Amino acid sequence: VLYSLYRSIPFSGFVAFFALNTLSGNPSINRLVRFNMQQAIFIDISLLFPSLILGIGGLLLGNVSGGVTQLAGELFSDVIFGTLVLTLGYCVVTSLLGTN
Repeated sequence: VLYSLYRSIPFSGFVAFFALNTLSGNPSINRLVRFNMQQAIFIDISLLFPSLILGIGGLLLGNVSGGVTQLAGELFSDVIFGTLVLTLGYCVVTSLLGTN
């Protein structure tokens, strides 16, 4: 329910990004919560670039080589998934250890 509400509001991801960015600098919030907000911002930024590259590549190649863009999409999805699993593992370990 919350996710469908989040996706139905235009530019909600953009607003959430700036909200996390602003709140992560607030010293009255717990340090671990601020650290996790900063990690969420870094993950969001790191997931933006592969999708941006794939979108631009799809526009440049067009329908001429649809198989190439589909293959590139699968490759990017695999790389994003692997990177996300490694990043989440890193986030869990650093949160459990309480290090920055």
